[in-house]
Amino acid sequence: MSNNLIGGFFNRLSASTKYIFGCMVVYGENNNNGITGFFMVRGQDYAPAFDVAPDWESYSYTKLDSSNEQDQKFVNNMLAWDEPVVVDGESKEIADGKVCK
Repeated sequence: MSNNLIGGFFNRLSASTKYIFGCMVVYGENNNNGITGFFMVRGQDYAPAFDVAPDWESYSYTKLDSSNEQDQKFVNNMLAWDEPVVVDGESKEIADGKVCK
């Protein structure tokens, strides 16, 4: 069901596909999972690209720094799904995900 939430969110973002590219993944197991991911957004302000989706405020957004090693590793993992996601100091396996392009 969490992966369906991602798919629906991406469908509602279809008006902004010229301005964004990203990937969201579901981590954890059934009845104990979460969603995380990253987006590259044209420009410095992300809100105009996401406010076309009514549920965009359900997610929290943090600007990543491309010179930060941890942020680079996070983005690479979101694209490759090779390593578990660390959430609140706990490592959780990636179960599924989708790419928004």
